Amino acid sequence: MKRSLVLVLLAALLLGGCATVPTQGTIRSGDRQGIAPDLGGVGVEAKPPRPNVDELSLVSGFLEAMSDSQAYDVARQYMTSDAAAKWQPEAQTIVYDQTPDSLTRKGDGIQLTARKIATIGPRGEWIPAPANARADLFFKLKKVENQFRVDSVPPGAYLGSNQVDLKLAPRDLYFFNPTRDMLVPDPVYLPVNLSQGQAATQLVQELLKGPTGRLGNGVVSLAPPGTEVQVSVPTEFGVATVALNDAASGLRDQDRRLLAAQIVWTLNQINVRAKITVGGAPLLPDDPDVLPFTSFTQFDPQVPGAALTKLFGLRERRVQRIVGLDGASDIASQPLNGGPLWAHQAESFAVTLRGDAGAIVTSDKKQVLYAALDTSDKNKDAVSVKVDGDTLTPSFDNQDNLWILDRANGEHPRLQVREHDGKLTPVTVDFGGDTPVSFRIAPDGVRALLVMHSRSTGQNYVQTATVQTKDGGKQLLLTEFRPLQLALTSISDAAWNKQGILVIGASSKVSNSARQAWLVNTDGSSLQLLPGSSPDFRPEHVASNPNKDTLPVIQDDTGQIHWLSKDLLWVSMDSDGSAAITPTYPG
Repeated sequence: MKRSLVLVLLAALLLGGCATVPTQGTIRSGDRQGIAPDLGGVGVEAKPPRPNVDELSLVSGFLEAMSDSQAYDVARQYMTSDAAAKWQPEAQTIVYDQTPDSLTRKGDGIQLTARKIATIGPRGEWIPAPANARADLFFKLKKVENQFRVDSVPPGAYLGSNQVDLKLAPRDLYFFNPTRDMLVPDPVYLPVNLSQGQAATQLVQELLKGPTGRLGNGVVSLAPPGTEVQVSVPTEFGVATVALNDAASGLRDQDRRLLAAQIVWTLNQINVRAKITVGGAPLLPDDPDVLPFTSFTQFDPQVPGAALTKLFGLRERRVQRIVGLDGASDIASQPLNGGPLWAHQAESFAVTLRGDAGAIVTSDKKQVLYAALDTSDKNKDAVSVKVDGDTLTPSFDNQDNLWILDRANGEHPRLQVREHDGKLTPVTVDFGGDTPVSFRIAPDGVRALLVMHSRSTGQNYVQTATVQTKDGGKQLLLTEFRPLQLALTSISDAAWNKQGILVIGASSKVSNSARQAWLVNTDGSSLQLLPGSSPDFRPEHVASNPNKDTLPVIQDDTGQIHWLSKDLLWVSMDSDGSAAITPTYPG
């Protein structure tokens, strides 16, 4: 019988006794290729209730017993028969911050008093809880044959926050963007102690269910409805045999290759290669039986390519290229005076992922100009897009679509996308009265990253969103807003990064703390300081993109730029009294 991801996940995870918050844990890398060892399927053995235990010990044992790997049979021994029958632990996982005094006696039961950190949904999605959310729960107790038992039903199961990194492994399901040329990661969580075969089975089963609500119809799965694996995905000598049923037999050759890419990328992150069959025959009959990962690297969501590592910027409102970050030449800014954009003063600057064209918001804030950065055609003018009011820095995706958000300070901010063929398409968006401060589209053109100013709190916050469609694909909309609920204040900027998201802000846990550079997973978990030497400057803005070779670049509060070298030391561009530079990478 099939079980949901959460049922298997919870069965291996939940232990009581926790004290720390996962927003300060180790960063979970966004590059998940080949990072998971085979841990041999070692589980946590839950213990049944001891006779004649007091109320506090019973509830504490119940929380520990939620790690039972046999459908929670042991945990149910802590409950009355009625409560055990009603309990549905697979519905969700509540991640909470447990302290030594979290459990207290109250009336005819035990009160759990804790701060709620997050909810892990039925598909394994991490959903951060608001700052004031609670995980308070009253466990009503009743004596059964003179032994205390839990007589109330908790909403799902509970996991102490300091167990998250020990018990949960972040994994990505991979789907395609609408143009089917780039994979889009959809993060979920699995128990860390699954064997390769168990992990492979769970990953493929979840992949075949389609994307989670986070991505919705913004992405494409090539698995036809009804596609399933036959029982499990056995793994031997690092090769997983994915035996699909006949539902995928009608796929065209190109769609078969794309489905193979989804499976190969999803399994690669647990050090497993894939052998895929459909109805007993190879999915790709002209390829090797064991599909090489290198056959599908063109779909890399991290966008490989030297152009992504080239730094650009504005200096005295003119477009520049910054050279010397790699040590191959002297550090300097070079005027991009070979193209039409040089003739215009700019408020902000964006560059295509190929690094061959760019777009500026003019200093009068009346238009966005798009043009090649270097051209031999001196008579070629920039393409103009009229804008209105406060216009944020534009952003490019991998199709050279230019995303423009204007009227940012108005009651109804406007988002538009200028497609590579020149068509200007509106994107429906409702920010609920909050004000967008920055907008960055991911290279896949599906995921968006925003810094928002809250009307109610007066603080900035970071959230992600997804570009989806409605009316049968006729209308684009920005939806599925997910505030990351970071323990930061004074947030000034955020950018995509190879390890997730880079955020500039100050810790809310330390009074009068200064802004620093932080890394956080795209789902809002595992906030930590950007690894490396301590900067001797005050960060203000950040330039970054998902390419694995791109060096994070920080503009400080004086306008000078600094980048984190590969040996994790900060390198600064000598100012010698020169004008400030606003940095930008392709994207």
